[in-house]
Amino acid sequence: MSRGGRLLRFLVVVALLAGLAAAGGFFYLRSIGLWGASRPHGSTEVRIPQGASGAEVSELLETSGVVPSALGFRLALNIEGGAEDIQAGRYELPKGLSARSALQALLEGPEQSFITVTFPEGSWIEDFAATLEKLTDISGDKFTRLATSGKVRSRLQPKGVDTLEGLIWPSTYQVVRKDDARSVAVRMVTEFERRAASVDFSEVQGTGVSLYQAVVVASMIEAEAMLDSERAKIARVIYNRLQQGIPLGIDATVNYALGEHKRELTESDLAVDSPYNTRVVAGLPPTPIGAPGLASLEAAARPLEGDWLYYVLKNCRGAHAFSVSYDDFLSNKAAYQELSC
Repeated sequence: MSRGGRLLRFLVVVALLAGLAAAGGFFYLRSIGLWGASRPHGSTEVRIPQGASGAEVSELLETSGVVPSALGFRLALNIEGGAEDIQAGRYELPKGLSARSALQALLEGPEQSFITVTFPEGSWIEDFAATLEKLTDISGDKFTRLATSGKVRSRLQPKGVDTLEGLIWPSTYQVVRKDDARSVAVRMVTEFERRAASVDFSEVQGTGVSLYQAVVVASMIEAEAMLDSERAKIARVIYNRLQQGIPLGIDATVNYALGEHKRELTESDLAVDSPYNTRVVAGLPPTPIGAPGLASLEAAARPLEGDWLYYVLKNCRGAHAFSVSYDDFLSNKAAYQELSC
């Protein structure tokens, strides 16, 4: 709007208010913060939600003591314009501002300070969501719904799969005030695609394994391996068992089926009825069971050569004993069954 147009609107508003307030018009304008200087004292945090209307912002400012009157701020919006330019976010504002000063402060935009958020390898979508809710203003439920709805998708995601499980990159991110569930999800999906593109999956794809299936394998490696030196060996066990039609028997998939991070599984846990229970269901689980890191993706892409079909934890440093035959596996299991870490 031109300066002349704003002035005309201002004069019209003043005339109307002056008429309503009769001889006390000037004092009335000052009482609602539309006339006169600011009288700042102290400060307060105001959070403007996404999609808030001018009237809603006005009420927030009055309630928090930033302006003396919501009506005065609404009139300032009508005179000056700019309601559509007020961004959602957090604002640290002085109390006792005039309506115009408050509008100017809001139009400068919210604070752009950031929060550092770290997501470890192996995290599930619900782990990402819980961390976001704990450390930022992003709703964990909203992030979970979005990440499992198919509304944000990865190029690696096959048709018919809506969840982003295993396709969001576990790393450290800086989340700014203007970020929401969608912007964070898109950033993490994009980063996963970028990192996955650096890995050559041609070797396993040549055996009929799809890129998405390789990510599923990588997620299991991430959950099972404690030592980088064993990742490619665990990958080989998984591929060998798949080729022979032997259930994978990976306890981490049972945890995922249960929806719990359990250290020890009971007999009833191991019998849970779920397509993710690789103790009883042959083949790969339907989706990844967590977010693999780069080392696990590389192991899934280039498994070590060998005939191993079994492994069992042999020490508390995370090393495993690998075996080809079931008898050797039973021997190893007996040797290390008293292990308590």
